[in-house]
Amino acid sequence: MTMHCFSPTRIVRAAVVVLLLCGAPLLGAQEDPDEPLPAEQLPSDVEVVLDRDVATRLNLAVPRSGRPPEAGPEFLDAMNEVEQTLREDLAFTQLFDVQGPEVLSAVRLTGERAEDLEQYRAYGNEVALLTEFKLNGDELILEGRVYDLASGQFILGKRFNGGIDLARRFAHAMSDEVVLYFTGRRGIAMTAIAFVSDRESQGSKEIFLMDYDGHAQRRITGHISTSLSPVWTRDGSGLVYLSFFEGRPGVYWADLVTGRKTAIIAEEQPAYSPSLCPDGETLLFARRTSNMEVFAVSRSGGSPRQLTRSSRIDTNPECSPDGTRIAFTSSRSGTPQIYLMGVDGTDLQRVTFEGRYNEGASWHPDGSRLVYSRRADRGDRHDIAVVDLVTGQDQLLTTGPGSHENPSFSPNGEWIAFDTRRPGGRRHIYIMSQDGRYTRQVTSRGNNSHPSWSGYFD
Repeated sequence: MTMHCFSPTRIVRAAVVVLLLCGAPLLGAQEDPDEPLPAEQLPSDVEVVLDRDVATRLNLAVPRSGRPPEAGPEFLDAMNEVEQTLREDLAFTQLFDVQGPEVLSAVRLTGERAEDLEQYRAYGNEVALLTEFKLNGDELILEGRVYDLASGQFILGKRFNGGIDLARRFAHAMSDEVVLYFTGRRGIAMTAIAFVSDRESQGSKEIFLMDYDGHAQRRITGHISTSLSPVWTRDGSGLVYLSFFEGRPGVYWADLVTGRKTAIIAEEQPAYSPSLCPDGETLLFARRTSNMEVFAVSRSGGSPRQLTRSSRIDTNPECSPDGTRIAFTSSRSGTPQIYLMGVDGTDLQRVTFEGRYNEGASWHPDGSRLVYSRRADRGDRHDIAVVDLVTGQDQLLTTGPGSHENPSFSPNGEWIAFDTRRPGGRRHIYIMSQDGRYTRQVTSRGNNSHPSWSGYFD
């Protein structure tokens, strides 16, 4: 898939002030279009102001576009999929109230751009995203244009082309471009989640991948054993994970380009809780000596370096986004709590004090917060909590029935994936907004756990 940008070369600010609350790689490079699109007159006095602390969404019209008369059934299905996925992606962000064909069915287009945009505005919309499809041999072309309805001005345009098998990618990429324009931050539609599932074989667990929204779920490993704890490389080219397929727990590498699986640590002495540092080479893991301790080793091989030394359990290491600190779980204070240390094992610091059992920390991308699993005061139920490393403030994000564990931040830090077991039910993966206000289930078959959110594939 190739993405072309026909946004204006000079920065355009929209004429309306907007107060908002706030899987796979894009195949191909962003380029100038091969042919210029019809000229759009662009204002120079428009400004967009976004305030994600204000719970107001932008009203966005995304009507159905026309279809090329020469399009056959497969192309028509792909076009329908693009538009439906695009609306779902934009609605999911919680930034937009999206009006689709059902609401806009009474609009009678005249072909005059100003008159047509005014009709969308009459329905209470502030912005319109208009799509147009074209065919080029066996390729589908999507052009998306965003208009500010108060001024009638064109403010953003993107073009994508590729095979019809990339229809969902077109939609995800367009959605992320819209989010980036209005927030200054990248969306998550073009990211993926690795996870563990037992859906295909009772008694074994394998590593799976899915798009951020739960679509395109596919198996990555086939060990017919227990595989756990997938961790992405920063560039998305592979996964590190734990597996028992040789009998003892070892750490393995899955190359997502070639499909090849390679042992990293498969020794007599077991290894647990693998994690990769941002350099893509330093592997952290836990290993039992007289008790469980945290170690570091090069992914290429070599002798492990022991980083912790205590009389209690130290496990679940996770390297900070800047590669300077490690969060881990330790019971050295009497109960499992989250600690920080330098990458050389020095500068130890306890960071959680609420709750009697805290584990499984995941870093916010800017390194300011940790999300983790906290056991309730009674029973074995867990909740998801987040601690601010600057203020020390601790916030509980989940409540109610079920046990919630294994959290993982999205690469923009605005969403959290985690797994939940409802009373009497199976374990499934959910994603929720970073403040816990919005939650969505993304798996439905088998038991699913240990989600790991990818970075951006660029």
